[in-house]
Amino acid sequence: MRGVTRRGFLRTLAAAPLVVPASALGAGARPAPSNRLVMGAIGTGGMGTGDLNGFLGKSEVQVVAVCDVDSERRRRAKALVDKKYGSTDCLECTDFREIIRRKDIDAVMIAT
Repeated sequence: MRGVTRRGFLRTLAAAPLVVPASALGAGARPAPSNRLVMGAIGTGGMGTGDLNGFLGKSEVQVVAVCDVDSERRRRAKALVDKKYGSTDCLECTDFREIIRRKDIDAVMIAT
């Protein structure tokens, strides 16, 4: 059995296509994950929802959690976030500490 040489390995590697998702490189409408601000929203009443809509309009911000003691306001804010991103991943909570504890959140909008 013949061994693989370093030169042969590199030749094969160079000929192979490299597959990297375009989103990882920041192609399209979304910046690369390293250039995105992950955010949570605390307080989703009138002003909070207005601010939330402003952040949802920015491609460099990704909202991942909403918090409000009022269940209707909270559900409405979650629905806005879920619709924007086409998923149901947004955390919905009543205790602001759930958002503060998360290590993946870079910034928090507080509108109470």
